[in-house]
Amino acid sequence: MESDIPSIEELITTVLIDIQQKGFSAIQPFSIGEVEQRMVLFAQTNGVTLASNQLYMSAKQLQHCMRASKEAKGLVVTTDELVQFPKNRFKMDLYYDGECFIYTDGISKFIVHPNYKMKVMRDHVKLVNFITATRVKDPMEFTLPKYHKIENDRHSDE
Repeated sequence: MESDIPSIEELITTVLIDIQQKGFSAIQPFSIGEVEQRMVLFAQTNGVTLASNQLYMSAKQLQHCMRASKEAKGLVVTTDELVQFPKNRFKMDLYYDGECFIYTDGISKFIVHPNYKMKVMRDHVKLVNFITATRVKDPMEFTLPKYHKIENDRHSDE
């Protein structure tokens, strides 16, 4: 039955509840959807290897977002932002910093590694993987020379 399959939002919520209650989650890494076209085109044009055509999230990386040291500095993004990221990423600005892709809405940033080695079901595989999320401390950060803004082909305003 298809209704037994949890939505991406439900999966992320389950992982976050596990982490909150137990300090970890046993849920295996999961796809949150296809790597979007602007990332694929940028990667092809700039020689960046994308390890998969799906974007993955894992309990380990979600736990990394919520760790106490980040919370103490006021850098933790909200649970809702994490749950909504798979849908909201398409509306966010996308940058490449020479190593990772960064989605940002100016308030928070979500880091995605294009070729991340991780363990899935006892196998080591390379995937396009969500690494962490954090608050944007300085909105001017993305004007630094290391950031290359990736335009969406459908509307080039700049």
